[in-house]
Amino acid sequence: MTQRKTPTQVAKVEPHDPYKMRTIEQILALFDSGDFLAQVLEGHKQLQLDLLEHKAEHGTKGCQGSMTLQVSYALGKSGDVAMGATVSFKAPKKPPSSAAAFINDNGELTLYSPFMARMHQPIRDVEDFDPETGEIRDID
Repeated sequence: MTQRKTPTQVAKVEPHDPYKMRTIEQILALFDSGDFLAQVLEGHKQLQLDLLEHKAEHGTKGCQGSMTLQVSYALGKSGDVAMGATVSFKAPKKPPSSAAAFINDNGELTLYSPFMARMHQPIRDVEDFDPETGEIRDID
C-alpha cells in the first residue's frame, strides 16, 4: 500500500483592512468623537490621585477603588453594529470620623476623665505605715 501525501494547506491570507479596529483604545475613540476616551483617561487619572490622597490621609487600609467600563453592541439587519459605552469610577471610601469621650454619673458625655477626677481629690493622710520602708499598711 502506498502512502499518500497530504496536500499542503494553503495559508489563508486575509485582505488588508486599513479600517480594522485593532486595539481597545481605537474602539473607545469611536464614541463621542474621542471625547469618551478622554473622559475615561481623565477619570482614571483622578482615581489614581484619589488613591494617593486616601493613602496619605488614612493609610492603606480601605485604600481601593474601581473603574467599570461597559460597552454594549446591537447588530442591525444590514450588518451594522450600534454601540454604546459607559464608564464609572468608584473612589476609596473615607473612613468614618471618630471621637472619644467619657460618661459622667448623670449619663452625659463629657471630656473630663473619671481618672482625672480621682487625681484631683485632696491628698489623704496615711497613719499606718512602716517607718523604715515607707510602705503603707492596708487596714483590711
